Amino acid sequence: MKLFKLIKYIFLIFVLGISVMIIFLWNIQEDLPNANISEYFPNEITKIYDNNYDLLYHVGSRDRFYIEYNDIPGKMIQAILAAEDKTFFQHQGYDIKGIINAFLVNLKNIYSKTNSNYVGASTITQQLVKNILLNNDQTITRKVKELILSIRIENEYSKEFILELYLNEIYFGRRSYGVASAANNYFNKSIFDLDIHEYAYLAALPKGPNNYDPKKNYQKALDRRNYVLNQMFLNEYIDKEKYEIYLKKEIILSDKNNKKYNLDYKTDYILQQLSQNSISANAFYIQSTIDQNLQFLAEKSLLDNLLFFEKKYKNWSGSYKDLSSIQELNYSPHWSIAKVQKIQNNRVELELLNNGETIVLTDDLNLFGSKKQKPSSFLVSGDYLYLTLINDKYFLAQDIDINGSVLVIDPYNGNILAMVGGTNYKKSNFNRATQAFRQPGSSIKPFIYASAIENKLYLPNTLILDSGVLLEQGPNLPIWVPKNYSDKSYGEMTFRRALENSNNLITLKIGLDLGINKVSKFFEEINLYENDMQKDVYSSLLGAIENNLLNITKSYSVFVNGGYQVEPNIIKKVVSDKGNLVFNQDYFSCDYCNFQITDRSYRKPQIQSKQDNIISPQTSYQILSILRGAIERGTGKTLNSIQYPIAGKTGTTNDSKDLWFFGLTPKFVVGVYVGYDNPKKIGYRETGSSVALPIFKSFMEAYLQKDKDKDIDFFIPDNIILKKIDPNTGTFEIKNSSIIEYFTKDQLETINNLNKVNNIGGIN
Repeated sequence: MKLFKLIKYIFLIFVLGISVMIIFLWNIQEDLPNANISEYFPNEITKIYDNNYDLLYHVGSRDRFYIEYNDIPGKMIQAILAAEDKTFFQHQGYDIKGIINAFLVNLKNIYSKTNSNYVGASTITQQLVKNILLNNDQTITRKVKELILSIRIENEYSKEFILELYLNEIYFGRRSYGVASAANNYFNKSIFDLDIHEYAYLAALPKGPNNYDPKKNYQKALDRRNYVLNQMFLNEYIDKEKYEIYLKKEIILSDKNNKKYNLDYKTDYILQQLSQNSISANAFYIQSTIDQNLQFLAEKSLLDNLLFFEKKYKNWSGSYKDLSSIQELNYSPHWSIAKVQKIQNNRVELELLNNGETIVLTDDLNLFGSKKQKPSSFLVSGDYLYLTLINDKYFLAQDIDINGSVLVIDPYNGNILAMVGGTNYKKSNFNRATQAFRQPGSSIKPFIYASAIENKLYLPNTLILDSGVLLEQGPNLPIWVPKNYSDKSYGEMTFRRALENSNNLITLKIGLDLGINKVSKFFEEINLYENDMQKDVYSSLLGAIENNLLNITKSYSVFVNGGYQVEPNIIKKVVSDKGNLVFNQDYFSCDYCNFQITDRSYRKPQIQSKQDNIISPQTSYQILSILRGAIERGTGKTLNSIQYPIAGKTGTTNDSKDLWFFGLTPKFVVGVYVGYDNPKKIGYRETGSSVALPIFKSFMEAYLQKDKDKDIDFFIPDNIILKKIDPNTGTFEIKNSSIIEYFTKDQLETINNLNKVNNIGGIN
């Protein structure tokens, strides 16, 4: 009877237990997330690269590069399996032996009280479920959910797909999610270039990245790495000989993770363009058009030249007592931080912080402003300051008040190769290349001269009288009496010479002959107007309109590319985090790289453009030729020392508030702007030639030290005829002072006809 009751109770308890279990599992079942992982894709961060796929900036806290299973190196997979789940390809989502072993080990630890760390038995599948479908709650309910979902996933998906997601999802430390990112951040290598002992180290990390950081505990990290190697050996992934070799290898990590990818003018502008184009996804890979070499040269040229310009007007502002204060200025890496070690009369010893090198300065120590003083009066031992290296010589550097911008554009497709929006983004994120709308001054003149040739009103050798002009501006407004920069008039001057020397009065006469409406229409076509209020104003002929450096620089491209309008581009390609092409730049074809040699031995690109043809190739080249003359004989003649084909134009506004220079080369167009954010006179009789042009000069000199293709030249379009002329009279004469001028066949026929009418005779 007692036995019967015992059986009865046992049965009731069993039924009750089963019932509780069923209810428990039913409730869990109702609360389970969808086990469909086919469309799951780990979130990545937005990454911005330069034209060569070097990282410029990343947005977000997670660093991840997704890599498909077939591309993951076999040894990486073997290392992970050896460390995390040896029976992965045999089990159904759970490991019974592992569970039993973990239970016994944990029971022993509890009983002996010798170890408070519990041993887990989660398979790779279970870890994946926890990471992407559940959470890290240490509860029985979560573990049961994890088990059920793991079984479901194993029944629905291949082992390879599960492992692919796991290896791209798991956290390795150093902000690294996934094996590809971990390889890059720990070893500064591609995942494909690691050695086996490095794969083993990465495989050791998921258990606890912080615990196995060699900088915190090298021996612990080494022991864990060697454990993985041992498991790889026991599982016959490596032989004994290699195992013993790899055990002796040190763990040598890269310091690449310390690199800061700070937001700057160019990357800020890229993100703005991304937003304006309504491109949306979880994350992106953005390939920009930026050339990092040109970018660096542009940044340093701007900083150094504005520094030296300010030395004429600004005294030394002082060194810094502590390192953090000078670091806040954020002029690195273009300038180096140094510590003052010793001061003796006009001799100062400094230590470069980046490498400990001792620098001795004897020059340039008291050359700031008008106040000359000994170094001992403005430097103190132990202080910190900036140094800039120019032509293998160090100079004192300090915080800059004046500002400016530099743009480098490919004239054939509008690609922005470099963008410097100011001297210091951290100090001010106002982008002076795109957001500062200022008067371009004389830099607007080439477009008026181009329109005059295009409309067949003038020829390059046409003589024009440089004389005074009186202009009525409207009711109740004073009569405008414009003047040349020198306040002088120069009599008759050729069309060419007038532009080479940036003559104001002749420019006005040309513009008036064209008609202000025609000039306005042309300016609109090339986007030189910012608003309609600037139209039909006489002063617009001398640059009293407002626009930014970006628009004006791209407009200058027409003189290099054969007269085609291009639109600025800074984004070359955008790929979503799922590998889908979101955006691809709509290039027009340009065979600029496939040169054809003409009978003049000039390299001639064949341009087929979807863009608008603003002016003819012939007019474009004629203006380009005149702008080359401005470098040889005119406002840009300080560039004559550079042995490279350069055309250019300066720009100076009234009271020297805004200064410009636009340099044209066969490869790129460079725009330079200098001015204060709150406009004021820059300096006594300072011009685009004295302030903006030197920035371009430094840029080109540095560029040509590395550039190998120095035999390049601008291309000459068809139907261009070369003639020698007297630069003063414009007549066709051959003498020592003669220069080459460029005409079309039609233009020469016009000249011939005029000469016949005047009984002068034809042109030979």
